[in-house]
Amino acid sequence: MSQLQKIIARIQRREGPAIGFGRVPREQPRAMALLATVRDAAAARAALDAGADAVLFLAGSAALAADQLRGVAGPKVAAGVSLPVLSVADAEKLREAGCDFVVSPLETTDSAAVDVEKMGHLVVASESIEDNTLRALGPLGLDGLFVQRAHGPMKLSEQLGLVRLASFSNTGLVVTVDLASSAADLRVLRDSGAVAIVAPEGASAADIASLNERLRAVPAPRKARSDS
Repeated sequence: MSQLQKIIARIQRREGPAIGFGRVPREQPRAMALLATVRDAAAARAALDAGADAVLFLAGSAALAADQLRGVAGPKVAAGVSLPVLSVADAEKLREAGCDFVVSPLETTDSAAVDVEKMGHLVVASESIEDNTLRALGPLGLDGLFVQRAHGPMKLSEQLGLVRLASFSNTGLVVTVDLASSAADLRVLRDSGAVAIVAPEGASAADIASLNERLRAVPAPRKARSDS
């Protein structure tokens, strides 16, 4: 299991009420994990220090990404790479450099390059992906589906598209957001199947801290109503 997957699982386990007579104050848990988009190791270290759960390197090649990964990767660090193409050789380079997870498209990823026992994987997904393809993704054990969404308020039609991606694949969504996203916007994403959000490249330490505060402001999911 990748460090990213462990982080997401930990955040999703919201703590219940304290046991005992005294009331123990707890920090409000965050609704989703927070990834920061970076280009180099210095930006990755700064984002992690600022409170990002994971970093996602944008790279044109596995070799370039591996060079930057070596400056930040570690056994407890969730550092991933986004690539337009992923070959078996690319995957091996990234694993050797300490990569925790990879984001790549279905159409340009070699099947043998995906081994979630060795390195996490997220598949780029959009509303154009077919239902049968989504259903087939479930058994692969992916860390999530990576969704690049447009800026601005979400409409119900787009929300239903996200719900379809998550429910048909039985896989959580990792969704890009803009820095102006409100707690209400983040709640909609969480309720649509998102398990993590991705801050854009260039987000400052203050931006990351602010997003974390808004993630804490998202209320816990409502319990499903049962007919009595």
